[in-house]
Amino acid sequence: MEPMEYASATAGIGRPEFRRVVAISDTHFGEEGSRLSEPRNVEAFLGELEALGEIDLLVLLGDIWDLWRTGLREAHGAGRHFFRRLAEWRGARELALVAGNHDNHLALAYMEESLRRKMKWYYLPSARRGVIRQVAEPGPGRIPMTGFPLQCVLEIEGLPLRLAYPFLALRAGGRDVLLTHGHHLDFFSRSFWWAKTAWLARCVLGTSRGISLSDIDRLNRPFFELLTNTAVVPEIRRLEYRAYRVLRLLARLLRFHTSEGGSPRRHTTVGENVREALELLAGLLPGYLPDVFAFGHTHRAGLEYAPLGGRKVLLANTGCWLDGEEGDTPGTYLVLDEKVRLRCLSEWEVEASPEGDFRRAGGRIEPGSGDVTRRGNGVRERGFG
Repeated sequence: MEPMEYASATAGIGRPEFRRVVAISDTHFGEEGSRLSEPRNVEAFLGELEALGEIDLLVLLGDIWDLWRTGLREAHGAGRHFFRRLAEWRGARELALVAGNHDNHLALAYMEESLRRKMKWYYLPSARRGVIRQVAEPGPGRIPMTGFPLQCVLEIEGLPLRLAYPFLALRAGGRDVLLTHGHHLDFFSRSFWWAKTAWLARCVLGTSRGISLSDIDRLNRPFFELLTNTAVVPEIRRLEYRAYRVLRLLARLLRFHTSEGGSPRRHTTVGENVREALELLAGLLPGYLPDVFAFGHTHRAGLEYAPLGGRKVLLANTGCWLDGEEGDTPGTYLVLDEKVRLRCLSEWEVEASPEGDFRRAGGRIEPGSGDVTRRGNGVRERGFG
């Protein structure tokens, strides 16, 4: 398939205005320990959303289905109750899905279908029934949004989701907000085993020019598709994840890590990802500087102010909904309205203030300590300074 060029994508970024946006990520339907596969957690989450009041947009920020662990049918089945209840609830005016790395195949499949349409290649039964659609226009009373460079509509369990990749740009509560899953941050890691430096990319791609978003995806795509296609073969899948664990262990033993003490892959904090996030914004999205840059991917929720372009950008990690390693934050979500709040289901809420500090519901947290990680049944706030 011909690569989709992202280099000029920022030229067309729109800023539709929303009053309240909620973002969650990393539900990993199909993987053991996915919390929103349990009906009681779905009901508790929808109950908290209902209490917030009207929601203009609910964003599912990637790795919603874990297509590296299991096939699409099984992953869909694990998340069916969640999507059916979302369809029944109707508490959000719009829903958007930004593909991540574990469900990246959804974006790639649409790109392939778009290419087939341009070449006038059709699966005839679908074409006769009129199933093939162009990107849907917003219905009456719905708010348009900007996903670049890809945007289309994906309907699941009767629920229309606006699929965007790799970014979703909008305004919420008077702020410019950029949302992405976060796996593009991995490209900037200095870690030993995730060797995707700009130098290596230029060698692989045979060019001396700067690296664009499309280049990163071209490098990622064979790896992502390999894991997706082998997910339905248990023997190969077990071997792949055994190799993954060995590589992680070697990296720890040999102490290969970033200058901040971690890599932007899973199980690192938002504070440890500041450099990667700023490099992405400055190097890959020139001319566009959001007030809030939201991402997931690492499974650890947090808020952190970072200086860029003469002002501070608020970095917000949405956490996850998967029981995993110690320090992960399952059950977390981001609320963007007149405030920016990070919440954990039935447990805590942290608010970012315009002054650059963070306040927990019922108290104040010291400046620079908007990152939260779990220890047992408690919650701990940690500074990075």
